[in-house]
Amino acid sequence: MRVFERAGPVNTSQVVDAAADAAARVDSVVVASVTGESAVKVAQKIRDKKVVCVTCPQGMSWQVNNMGEDVFAEIPELRQRRDAWVRRGLEEVPMCITQENQQKLKELKVEVVRGTIPLFGPSFSMRSHLQKTTALDVMAKTLELISTGTLVCMETVLMATDAGIIPQHKRVLTCAGTEMGLDTAWITRNCPSAQLFHPTEGFRFLECLAKPELSQIPRINAKYLR
Repeated sequence: MRVFERAGPVNTSQVVDAAADAAARVDSVVVASVTGESAVKVAQKIRDKKVVCVTCPQGMSWQVNNMGEDVFAEIPELRQRRDAWVRRGLEEVPMCITQENQQKLKELKVEVVRGTIPLFGPSFSMRSHLQKTTALDVMAKTLELISTGTLVCMETVLMATDAGIIPQHKRVLTCAGTEMGLDTAWITRNCPSAQLFHPTEGFRFLECLAKPELSQIPRINAKYLR
């Protein structure tokens, strides 16, 4: 297992290498990728396995004016991205795959999944609009204690399985990160989200390939269209 000194996009190339080294032991590869950039990098490296890109649901965006603290202040690469947006006078940046990366993913035959995030969608609305915390929030925050990417790894595998893009109950390699880029990779056994806690056929974390030594948990600096 690779343990990184800090979280963030600086670890992307090492996560891609770790994924490529382990790809022979899994049935498919799932990559969490907001803009498509990380999924392109993984798909360019792993050519003999099915690679799936799981991206954000429709209507999400970064709120630039609310990104001056926590991970966007502490992680240099994230701070640089935020500062670049400020210099351009941007206040809101859509969380979506760029046109350039859409074309690259198509050429690489990478399928894209865009749907409801299992531990974020409905519970986000309950926190934001009803001021209620749910058991899903507690579960999500617990997984983030391992790393932010660990939570996202599980969610993206569930999303790809629910969408029927990958078969269920297989070994799936999954990569994710902290806001942008990659810093976490796991081999998992997948399942549909409705079987998450099934005693014998449910989701399982099998092997951690890479993670930051210290988890950095970002605040929710994203917005849904109202």
